[in-house]
Amino acid sequence: MKHLNRIATALALTAIAAAPSLVTLQAQDAGIGRYVITANDIYRAPNSAGVFRLLGSALETAPTLPTNGWGIGGTYFATNAQALATVGANVCVFVSDPGSIDIAAFTAGDFSNPKKVGNYSDPSGSGAYLGTTLAVRGSHLFVGYTATVNVGVFTINSDCSLTLANAASKTPVPAPIDGLAVSPDGRTLIATYAQASPGVGSFAISGTTLTPKGPYNTTVGTAGVDITKDSKYAIIGEYGGTFPQIEIFPINSDSSLGASAAYSFPQGGFNSNNVMLSPDETRLYVTNNYSFQVTTLTFNEKAGPGKQLTFFCISSPLRTPVGNFPAYASGIATAEPTGKGGYLYVIYASYNSAFILGSAVSLLQVPTDTCPVEVNGSPFLLPAGSSATTPSAYPPRPF
Repeated sequence: MKHLNRIATALALTAIAAAPSLVTLQAQDAGIGRYVITANDIYRAPNSAGVFRLLGSALETAPTLPTNGWGIGGTYFATNAQALATVGANVCVFVSDPGSIDIAAFTAGDFSNPKKVGNYSDPSGSGAYLGTTLAVRGSHLFVGYTATVNVGVFTINSDCSLTLANAASKTPVPAPIDGLAVSPDGRTLIATYAQASPGVGSFAISGTTLTPKGPYNTTVGTAGVDITKDSKYAIIGEYGGTFPQIEIFPINSDSSLGASAAYSFPQGGFNSNNVMLSPDETRLYVTNNYSFQVTTLTFNEKAGPGKQLTFFCISSPLRTPVGNFPAYASGIATAEPTGKGGYLYVIYASYNSAFILGSAVSLLQVPTDTCPVEVNGSPFLLPAGSSATTPSAYPPRPF
């Protein structure tokens, strides 16, 4: 029970491929504010990225960003269908174009008048099986392909155009990649493999060269991944069809992983594919994909193996749009780059009476000492046909 759905298939494995599309923001525009961006991945139709601006405790729709590519209608829960990068004075946003396997580029300014820059592709990689997942660090975009089962690297240029750096590298596990994350020090790439055991692999990064490490066994299936600010621990969201299950691996100096500590929280909601640390690293937010909640865990990196996570609270179920019935909750991101994150963006999907899938962004406020609470007016609907998976926030978390 790990994947998103294709339109008309309830909670079942689906997808085809992806390659990213791109948008440029003016990073020094004082009025740019807080935004959340998500790839819509519209099934067999022109794709786009949905954009909302955070104003007070509500989301205001910004112009949709057409990628001129095609979607496939759903990937894994932890597939990062878009990623952000700050390069010079620009902030670049990459958005998956699964069906057409290309990268479209735009300059967005303040999002009022986006303009297309170009299209790019990687002939050595394909996500035409279960999508493509993205991760950014510095001036490099890392792309995990599910069909060719490898990882490509692009160089991000100052104008947010892309240059293919080298042929895609083999992965430690010959299986489709789900989650992908780069350590803040830029030395390690972590991948999860949703349908495989072992379920985690790592790579040492040297420039644009990747050296595979591992693989590493996990207790149950793997999905989302986050990495601590000091680049010492990889936190893996897992799925076993029950309560939240999290695994924490120490990252060694050579980018290999040490022995993991596994955590289970029966007090939490149902399933735990998606995870994200708060900016101050005192909380770990976990999406409960099939109870439509967010479990909050207390994180203490210095507590030692087996003691770094404790249960804090669980939210009420997310609201479903009127007349719809729930399908799943998936990716999660913090809105503010400091403290506990201020607000949480959570991707939430539901079916209408004709059993057509649609996606929305749920907005939860994060109090300092109590559980996240969904704001009035949430969820905020994405364009018709959207099969969003994960959100990306601007400004991003600092690590």
